[in-house]
Amino acid sequence: MTVYETTSHEQIRMWCQANGYWPGCMEGKPDRIRIGGSPFGEPEMLDLLDWPEWFAQFDKRRLKFVYDPNNAWCDLQSRDTRPD
Repeated sequence: MTVYETTSHEQIRMWCQANGYWPGCMEGKPDRIRIGGSPFGEPEMLDLLDWPEWFAQFDKRRLKFVYDPNNAWCDLQSRDTRPD
């Protein structure tokens, strides 16, 4: 599996829309963002967010978007890397 990382809002939005995913958050918790529509995500109820609101939390929490363009897999991970 070849994975890529990005923090580009436009790249994330375009990739998600091309793969049928949407910006969401845990039900009633707008600061706990997720990618809705992903078969790889946790089976939980999500509230729909608009992209600007989603990206505000994405940047506030210092996340990066990790994805495999060949398998439509994606994940949100911390930008902060700390040595063990």
